[in-house]
Amino acid sequence: MVISPNPPGAPNIPPRQSGDDHPEVQRIGKDKVPWPVLMLCVLAVLVIAIITILPRGRKTTKVAVQLSQLEIVPAPAVGGHTGAVYLDALLHNTGTTAITEVDVGATFVENNGTLKTINGLLVEDMPGTRHSHDLVNDPIKPNESRRVSIYLEEPPTEWNHQPPQITVENVSATTPP
Repeated sequence: MVISPNPPGAPNIPPRQSGDDHPEVQRIGKDKVPWPVLMLCVLAVLVIAIITILPRGRKTTKVAVQLSQLEIVPAPAVGGHTGAVYLDALLHNTGTTAITEVDVGATFVENNGTLKTINGLLVEDMPGTRHSHDLVNDPIKPNESRRVSIYLEEPPTEWNHQPPQITVENVSATTPP
């Protein structure tokens, strides 16, 4: 008995084509632009351009400043605490950018000759001057001198009451336009 691949009454199905006779498949041509990749590249270039072109605001710098005419002034007593002092000085900006913040360290000599250093003291405009206390809003311009004040809440208890040695630790300045 011979079995036919087609059941009786079924249409005659043509045989399969050989491997080389497939109909043409449409392919995307190589001349098409890969838009997602191109957009990522453009976005990266824009971000880099914005970062490099926009002003940077404040930055820590090695701006040359000079502190002179240091005076020790007792601070008004607040809440019964009477030991605080102001270290008043004249600050001169010898750099080329406006100064927005100055941090200093003060090294005191104690009665027994040992040194006591206090770091991270913020320099502010002296109260009573025409400038605000905040150097960010009223920076010290290049080649400008200004009376400044450094508040010290708790000087060393055994301090010999001589002016301390002031060391500039950090200067923040605006970048030139």
